[in-house]
Amino acid sequence: MKKPHLIMLPGWGMETSVFQTIREPLAEIVQLSFVEWRNVRNLGDFKERVKETVYKTNEPVHILGWSLGSIAALEFAAENNEYVKGLILIGATSHFTSVIDHTIGWHPRVIERMKKQLKRNKEKTLSNFYEAMFSQSEKKEFLTFMNSVKHNFQGDDLDSLCTGLDYLVKTDVRESLSKIKANSLLIHGKEDTICPSEASSYMKEQMNKKGKRYVLHNAGHIPFFTRSSECIQLMTQFLQRTDYDD
Repeated sequence: MKKPHLIMLPGWGMETSVFQTIREPLAEIVQLSFVEWRNVRNLGDFKERVKETVYKTNEPVHILGWSLGSIAALEFAAENNEYVKGLILIGATSHFTSVIDHTIGWHPRVIERMKKQLKRNKEKTLSNFYEAMFSQSEKKEFLTFMNSVKHNFQGDDLDSLCTGLDYLVKTDVRESLSKIKANSLLIHGKEDTICPSEASSYMKEQMNKKGKRYVLHNAGHIPFFTRSSECIQLMTQFLQRTDYDD
């Protein structure tokens, strides 16, 4: 039997090698494709890269979106239901920044300050952001993560990183959530300070009744790295169930 297809979308400032802890186990049950955000030049590039990768498979797919990748996954899925069999959304949000009617998320001023910091010292700004992904109880794994970044990441240029931050500020897919028909699995760290867990709680309320949400206590923004066994189990169950629910 042909394996279903899973397309994986990383977060801001990340590359697909970040998924190395879950890549091999998932490859046993699905065909994997990856989208990189390196060298993006405008906000439309995010959705276009997802679309291009999905269309190449020539069949309905599952999409895993983490952090910024979750927004891109939702943006694509809302307009292309026929191409999406299931969504796995990790550390997800439908609107990264807070607004008057949606106070979950970072204040836009924080993002503008981060862009200035990037221009002054890109490496330190990225390192600080990466460290913030780990909960207090996970800090011991931060050095392991940074070692992986050093050896596996190719790096991205300043303009591309700033475009990614603009995408986080300006892209709002809240009103698209109710349009998504695919089965959805939401995995969120309870101690996530990048995308608060309330963000996925809101999303589940707005999405179809097929959505399942799991909160991992003491976990931060990158649970597939710090709690990979639990995440793999949840994802495997979801992928196998949705593949045969058609």
